[in-house]
Amino acid sequence: MYLDQSFLSDICFPANETGIEKRLYHKLYELKVQQKIFLLVSDIHSIETSAIPDEYTKNRMILWEFQNNLANGNIAGNFYDVFAAQTRRMLIEQDGTDPFPFTDIGLDDPHRWQVGMNVVPTNSWRLRLNRAYALPRDEINEKFLNIIDRQVKNIPDCRGVRDCLNHVTELWRNDIQQGINAYNQQCEILLIMQQLTEEFETGKPISNQIPQLSDAPFRRIVSDVVNGLDESAVLLRWSELLKSNPILICPALRIKIAFEAELLRMRWQGYRPNPKKFNANFGISRQNDIDHISTFVPYVDALTTDNDMSNLCQREVVAEELARFPAKIFSKKNYNDFEAWLDTLLVTSA
Repeated sequence: MYLDQSFLSDICFPANETGIEKRLYHKLYELKVQQKIFLLVSDIHSIETSAIPDEYTKNRMILWEFQNNLANGNIAGNFYDVFAAQTRRMLIEQDGTDPFPFTDIGLDDPHRWQVGMNVVPTNSWRLRLNRAYALPRDEINEKFLNIIDRQVKNIPDCRGVRDCLNHVTELWRNDIQQGINAYNQQCEILLIMQQLTEEFETGKPISNQIPQLSDAPFRRIVSDVVNGLDESAVLLRWSELLKSNPILICPALRIKIAFEAELLRMRWQGYRPNPKKFNANFGISRQNDIDHISTFVPYVDALTTDNDMSNLCQREVVAEELARFPAKIFSKKNYNDFEAWLDTLLVTSA
């Protein structure tokens, strides 16, 4: 189970001390102690907690400690960890194996009974680490604003959301291919450097110059995907798949693309233009929610999100992708359903 920032805040700072939020907390904690549920903690939302301004230090610490108390002592992977794991498995075609093992998100088997002391590596050092990497929200949102407005300007046709889906898919295909090209270039540069070293050591004239490495954000991800594999064969297969049918990509990316297509359609139509609400509608807060759903839906039985994100999950192309998985999505508008589901688990455990 994955609990998002909005749920943690509702539980941590409930409007009513005797309301459903308190009941949910006690039931979650009881099920956790009984090891009937396994609660994931990820840097996707932990960084959001870390970035709470200093004037709200007390709230930041309360929320962080609350997260630690519910956590099972593991930090789950992020979107790009899962993207690399899923893509790697797709490329080497391991038929008959579990398509979504828990190792993708950096966890051992959560169903194995835990005995003895459990060290929780989500303590204060993790808070300091995340705060160190938490860029100012306005700075991050400025980048997202530039990206989505550039997409709105450059999309050739936007009569429907599937036009946006095709456009975003092509953008991702190009980014991944550039990453593959940059990784191949990196390998060539390393080979040239090795040759130059040999020439220098033997006193031969230097015959080559080192080319400049292209800037491609996906180069590191490509490296993670092919690590330990037959690089040439795997990269060739990956490029061929991208050319023939770029939608045949990992499930995490399929879900993320669907969300991005819906947001692009909204932006193109002029929905939600208020710049003061850009963070919640299109910015880092929205991107974190997209990442946590895209990352964890194939692996969890249930996750929480806010009401607006829950509505976005029901839009056309997103709903199609999410329907491939049995995970339940709960938000404040259906906390009653969440409580009923927890009650079922409690009855089962009894």
